[in-house]
Amino acid sequence: MDRVAPNGLSWAPSHRVFLRRAMISALLTFAALGAAGILFSFFAPLPVGWALVVALILTLGFMLDDVMRWRSARTDRWQIEGGLLIHEGPDGHAQIPLSEIDSIATQFGSRVTVKLVSGQRIAMRYLAYPREIAAQIEAARGPKRR
Repeated sequence: MDRVAPNGLSWAPSHRVFLRRAMISALLTFAALGAAGILFSFFAPLPVGWALVVALILTLGFMLDDVMRWRSARTDRWQIEGGLLIHEGPDGHAQIPLSEIDSIATQFGSRVTVKLVSGQRIAMRYLAYPREIAAQIEAARGPKRR
């Protein structure tokens, strides 16, 4: 499910968003590791080719970690119903009263972070429309009470 549900109160991670994030992350990781390895090879008596091979192997390892994280997050479902933010995922079912939400922010282009009054933070990852989702949660929460 790549889009916000028609009623606007149910969301799920997007495979397309995960792939885009993974490719950007892999490209930046490979570039940084490759540059560091090449720079190191100028100061050590090593051929430059080793740096690219090591950078590729390390980047593939980081990508494997991203894939494992996606396998866990792909079944997440978030919805607002009856004054609760409800999460259903591989770890079970959680209900958070909207009155316990202190703030909502978007991060890294596809993540919505919900901060609770207790200080706990909850991340909703790989969302296709994070700004719209944050605005919908904010609207459902109503005016902030202090």
